[in-house]
Amino acid sequence: MGLAWTISGAGAALLVAFGLSGAASAADGDAATPFRVGLVAHDGEGPAVEGLSAIKAAFTSALSMPVEVLVARDYAALIESHLDGRIDYAVYTASAYAAASIRCACLRPVAAPVGIDGSFGMRSVLIVRGPAGDDAPTAIAVGPDDSLATRLAPMAFWPGAENALKTGGLVPTGTAGEAEAMFLDGAIDAYFGWVPAPPGGEDEPLSGGSFERLAAAGVDASGFEIEWRSALLRYGPHAVRDTLPQAQVEALQRLLSGVVADPDLNYYLERRHGGGFAAATQQDYLPVIEALGAVGRVIPDRAAASTTD
Repeated sequence: MGLAWTISGAGAALLVAFGLSGAASAADGDAATPFRVGLVAHDGEGPAVEGLSAIKAAFTSALSMPVEVLVARDYAALIESHLDGRIDYAVYTASAYAAASIRCACLRPVAAPVGIDGSFGMRSVLIVRGPAGDDAPTAIAVGPDDSLATRLAPMAFWPGAENALKTGGLVPTGTAGEAEAMFLDGAIDAYFGWVPAPPGGEDEPLSGGSFERLAAAGVDASGFEIEWRSALLRYGPHAVRDTLPQAQVEALQRLLSGVVADPDLNYYLERRHGGGFAAATQQDYLPVIEALGAVGRVIPDRAAASTTD
């Protein structure tokens, strides 16, 4: 089991929170039982969560009950605590939520963040050197083995994945930036990148993400083409156990739907995206769940369950 910090009032005490036994859930109906919110510490943040008092105040007001915030060292610890019922609410990445859902069909999204650009998630894209000919690229870089957009989703959904695995056409890289650099240097024919995506159809125009990085490197738009794009991969949700009373779920949804009006609270809850929250369902995460379920199809000896996207 992992460690978590449990934080209350003006101080922070280091506790082995995920090793506690008999921890009650707010869903049990005991008015004295606090509602427990689980977060993962940002790099270098430790137990000193920025905006802790604002987060607690917002949840306390929304639910009309006391609230505790527990900070996990990593997503594995967060998942374990949520599935065991030791926390009521957790802030996930898409991959972490999919990993938890694979283990237990007992979670439901409350809402999911929206990007400051209006994106609801991202799409994995296969970027090939342009103008593309009739021949398939023979050397394609894939990103780190825990990357949803640059490895896991392509290996699950790209039609050419099986053949590329058989022929040795995939070039593993340690970072998405390394794959991009190889493309710029001409060492590979193509690579998997990503772009932020609005909640539209698969034919919507794409911009930002890897396209923006190529443009910043001086690559003209005519110098590359998109040969394939994935389904929308939603940003990771804020989620609860499916036993939480519907009245509490709706109260949390109202809180998150209005958070964009409070820039500070919006930042504290989702500093990576910044555009507020939108409704989300379990169906929205099926592509990510399927990608993680197909993890055995990634490059041999480099497969790993992702919790980072």
